[in-house]
Amino acid sequence: MPQVTIKELASRLNLSISTVSRALGDSYEISQATRDKVKALASELNYTPNLYASGLRSQKSKTSR
Repeated sequence: MPQVTIKELASRLNLSISTVSRALGDSYEISQATRDKVKALASELNYTPNLYASGLRSQKSKTSR
């Protein structure tokens, strides 16, 4: 089974990608109901964040030496 992405979660919930990202990060800007919906679907689909993608964005690998 291919890895589930934020884009897929957003598409299934009819939300923007940024809203899904903020909901997964527990942003105060997103309502509790939306956060619960996003987290429930993420859990159901076994969503895991792509650490390589976040490392590229932040320019930090977060690996210890």
